[in-house]
Amino acid sequence: MKIGFYSVVPLDDKKNWSGTMFKMYEQLLHLGYEVVWIPRVCFTKREEKTFKIIEKTFNKIFDRGYNRHLFIYKAKTAARRLEKNLKDIKVDVIFNPTHVNDFAYLKTDIPVVYLNDANVAQLLNYYHYYSGFGILSKIETKYLERKTLKNATYSIFSSDWASNFAVEFYGLAEDKVKTIKFGANIIVPKRIDFNKNSTEFTFLFLAVDWIRKRGTLAFESLKILREKGYPVKMLVVGCNPEIKADWVTIIPFLNKNNPDEFREIQNHLLRSHFLFVPTKADCTPIAFCEAAGYGLPVISTDTGGVSAHVINGYNGSLLPQDAIAQDYADEIERLINKPQTVREYSENARKLYEKELNWENWGIEFSKILEKLK
Repeated sequence: MKIGFYSVVPLDDKKNWSGTMFKMYEQLLHLGYEVVWIPRVCFTKREEKTFKIIEKTFNKIFDRGYNRHLFIYKAKTAARRLEKNLKDIKVDVIFNPTHVNDFAYLKTDIPVVYLNDANVAQLLNYYHYYSGFGILSKIETKYLERKTLKNATYSIFSSDWASNFAVEFYGLAEDKVKTIKFGANIIVPKRIDFNKNSTEFTFLFLAVDWIRKRGTLAFESLKILREKGYPVKMLVVGCNPEIKADWVTIIPFLNKNNPDEFREIQNHLLRSHFLFVPTKADCTPIAFCEAAGYGLPVISTDTGGVSAHVINGYNGSLLPQDAIAQDYADEIERLINKPQTVREYSENARKLYEKELNWENWGIEFSKILEKLK
């Protein structure tokens, strides 16, 4: 089977979608499929100018934001160009991860398998960059997403949170929607030592978005515990907040594609006791999959697709969206005082990784869908 992989950049780019696109490409090759890159359509300068005029006109008339990524004129323009490009490409199936706009009006006899970590409709007023749109823009967004999902032969999501929404909100047939969880985008050790030093506890905040992942809330929670005399430390990797405290270590950026910096990331995961990211909004945090691979319990928020990778009371703790710093501090204090529970969470995290939070499992489940298209 020959798969056409629709992507903005070449498939061997390990940075695309934080490495997730490459991992999917890698698995398809590993399973023996022939995979060709279908470059995402490009627009002319004149078209881009027209798009901006449409956006500005909407802003001026309605005094509201406009979804510049998803609107009918742009979708029709993209579909015409993609149909033209596909005439020169011979594939058995088109794999379309994340691109809604370009496929809404696409007319093709080639089966399309769509993949995403959420429905755009779920992100409206959930993610900050999908907030503030006018009502007509929201209607247009949902209309186009519905068309893309209806046109796809199968739609795959990384959590039941997203899959169930597609079925219930857009009325998709359940047998055309599949949940396949993502894996870790870094190398995971074959064995984990669950016997860690318990004289002090390191809480890893691994994220690039300090605001959305609510790093300040994590800091304030641990500060409460410090003031109560608990030997807790915070390790921030991926962002550079303005925090001055001798018990907080900040490493602004580490490149997974750099061997030395990658080993540094591994060491932080191995030496930390918890991954503590009380995120405000999330679809599929890959860092949670990576934490599972390193046997690291996760403390986070029960929001979005987080519960697909962190099972409350099994491999971590998920608090309500309105939980405050004191709530997180109380939960952490409870865990620190129950070392056996923490060890069980750690062991369960690794089990969860080996069972489903790995790319090998993703490839096997994805291939089952491809086999139905033969």
